[in-house]
Amino acid sequence: MGYSKLISGIVPASTSNYTKGRNGYRICKFTPHHMAGVLTGEQCGHIFQRAGRSASSNYGIGNDGRIYGYVDENDRAWTSSNRANDCQAITVEVSNCEIGGQWKISDAAWNSLVNLAVDVCKRYKFRLIYDGTPNGSLTRHNMFTSTSCPGPYLQSRFAELAETVNRILDGNVPKPTPVPEPTTKHSIGDVVTINGVYTSSNSTKKLNPARDTGTITRIIAGALNPYLLDNGNLGWVNDNVIISNQQPTLAPEPTPARKTANELADEIIAGKWGNGSTRFDNLRNAGYSEEEIDAAQNEVNRRYGVGGGSKPVSGPITNGSKVIVKQSAGRYVTGQTIPSWVKGKTYTVMQKGDKKSLLKEIMSWVYDSDLEKQ
Repeated sequence: MGYSKLISGIVPASTSNYTKGRNGYRICKFTPHHMAGVLTGEQCGHIFQRAGRSASSNYGIGNDGRIYGYVDENDRAWTSSNRANDCQAITVEVSNCEIGGQWKISDAAWNSLVNLAVDVCKRYKFRLIYDGTPNGSLTRHNMFTSTSCPGPYLQSRFAELAETVNRILDGNVPKPTPVPEPTTKHSIGDVVTINGVYTSSNSTKKLNPARDTGTITRIIAGALNPYLLDNGNLGWVNDNVIISNQQPTLAPEPTPARKTANELADEIIAGKWGNGSTRFDNLRNAGYSEEEIDAAQNEVNRRYGVGGGSKPVSGPITNGSKVIVKQSAGRYVTGQTIPSWVKGKTYTVMQKGDKKSLLKEIMSWVYDSDLEKQ
């Protein structure tokens, strides 16, 4: 088997997700991708172990900087949506350290990416040439297909990557060492109770919050206040002001001009709240509780002689939820079209973001509005 000596371990991809051999091509390219998630090298590797995933890479670099091998360098991984590139390239999936935004990667992951590129270039005797086209030896996924990969942040550093690697190859700078990634006690998607907020990730002035609960939507590990709540609508917090990360059980807040079950049934039948599962999302967003929604739907069913409720979604989508991708789903959060084979199947929510979920089995971000909870 052929793997770099820099790896921490091997998580072999399913043989259905790559091609044995490289069809006579020699290795002369290096193609970094981003994972579109905050993952370890092992977690990403397990995705490629799923038979029929139709995707893989030679290596993966976790948020902690550890490198794992997935597909032997002697074989072609299915990574870049381009057969010729994958036949010639060592492909690498790199974890992000934030979800959304610039899709940044950690310093530890960056340093490991540089070290791996230097190792590959030395062994296969080529330099990194980045000219922004597929003709260079440093290539990007979005050169070959319509995708946001490798993300704005990593793409902005491709020229720097080529320059840094080549300088190391020339003996002008020492190789970087992985920087230990700061750890945090909480994760994106956690609902936390707080007793204060800050206006920025490094502010020292504590303010009284407008409310005492919020959802973590971004993490900057190592910052004074690493957790951003509700996409900035509440503020930044740290472990000292977080009282609990348990989901609070609160009574629904009353809304003005609240409708009775009969009145809501009239409006549902008239189409005011939309169709299918959309109507339930709209009712929740308007502040109605699950009990009120059930009562209204049961009234609709009673009028039409249908027994029992018909609500396909029950409760919020959280980490670990089983969900179905709707047939009406259009595009992934990253902008790619959702293929027909993905729709109508059940998946597991691996990470929860703001109005979007990372599905474990397909390793893709999907808008919650395109999901139905099982």
